[in-house]
Amino acid sequence: MRVIVDTSTFIRGMLEGDIQAERVIKRAIVYCQPVATEEMAKELNVAIYQVAVRKGKNPVPALRLAGVYLLRSEMILKSTRFPWCYDPEDAMFVECAIDGKADVVVSNDRSLTALKEYVTDEYAQSLVRPIQFLTPEQFIQAFF
Repeated sequence: MRVIVDTSTFIRGMLEGDIQAERVIKRAIVYCQPVATEEMAKELNVAIYQVAVRKGKNPVPALRLAGVYLLRSEMILKSTRFPWCYDPEDAMFVECAIDGKADVVVSNDRSLTALKEYVTDEYAQSLVRPIQFLTPEQFIQAFF
């Protein structure tokens, strides 16, 4: 299964103690084929460092796991633009999912998990139809 774990899931799992989110990350590394773009990799590392510093936590464990995730990831060259996201910063995950033929995007962000509810453009719907957008809990329940 081709999967994308978004930045919010990494933050919750590695810096905020969300056990389900941490399970998703580890299971994606071991049992799935993660996909990512260079843009996603940069955001992940910067966000982990910034949040860890802000919370007074050591960023090294989270950065190590992110490194393993990214080394296991198939790096995708993005060619699709998806301007229909409620939050434009989420477009990189949807675009990677489309171009990388991901089966699942795992996120704590409602603007991603509810994407199919608010995107009404027929072309946009056709692009995301084969992709599941799940919370960490839904992902674990559905696949593990």
